[in-house]
Amino acid sequence: MLFSEARGQAVMDLTSADTVATVTACTVAPSPARIAGLRLKTRGRGHHTLEWANVQSFGPDAVAVEGADSIRDEKTMGPGEPAHATHDPVGKAVLTETGLRRGTVTDIEFDERSGRVRHLLTDGEQIPGDALLGVGSYAVVVTDHPE
Repeated sequence: MLFSEARGQAVMDLTSADTVATVTACTVAPSPARIAGLRLKTRGRGHHTLEWANVQSFGPDAVAVEGADSIRDEKTMGPGEPAHATHDPVGKAVLTETGLRRGTVTDIEFDERSGRVRHLLTDGEQIPGDALLGVGSYAVVVTDHPE
């Protein structure tokens, strides 16, 4: 699935069957490359995150969570946590470990069951998820030679 297709999906609390949020973005962690968290729009103010470990299912129409209490206010997260907003790759430059620019991340292809990143998409190429070394505030870093 492409993350752009997941943007706007409802997040449903399985205990109450209420829609508690909408997916707006994601964060990514390396080794192995995976979706670490979903950034959400909720009814309240501020920004919120759902860590991937708390996703019960990721369907074509909604994301299911066991309870709305698993949604965290981003203010409570440190930048070292993989689900922190700093690790959102979309719109960031892609650089190799030796500094070669490979474009800008436009989308992410991922497995909706496991959260594994299959590819980082740029305007010009698909970079295998296994090449991901890290996501920072400015850029996404990938290996020079994907395995």
